[in-house]
Amino acid sequence: MASTAEHDTSERGRLRVIFRLRVPDAERDRFLDAYRRIRHQVSRVEGYLGDQLCQSEGDPEDWVLTSEWSSPAHFHAWERGADHRRLAAPLVAATTARESLRYHVRLTTAPGTEADRELLEAKS
Repeated sequence: MASTAEHDTSERGRLRVIFRLRVPDAERDRFLDAYRRIRHQVSRVEGYLGDQLCQSEGDPEDWVLTSEWSSPAHFHAWERGADHRRLAAPLVAATTARESLRYHVRLTTAPGTEADRELLEAKS
């Protein structure tokens, strides 16, 4: 059983950014090459916690790039900077539509937490 933990939801709490993109089949290789070129540079930005690039199971032109940041302030500082625009430009150039959404992380569920230990102890 997994547990759910409350997170700080103030300006210091984590932020999940969801960038939804339309990538035409003809642009897929260029898009993936651009992502591969920039991802490790972005990973060095202060407050960056990680990302995932996902392709729709039912629509191969529908992609999402999710990233998590240690705070909204960290993400917004990165977004306002020149490096953000410069690094994102080749990725954006391979798309036909984009939508950027931001969410405060309110709850997180993970395996191997206290609830799991309590369940195992109860069965012993």
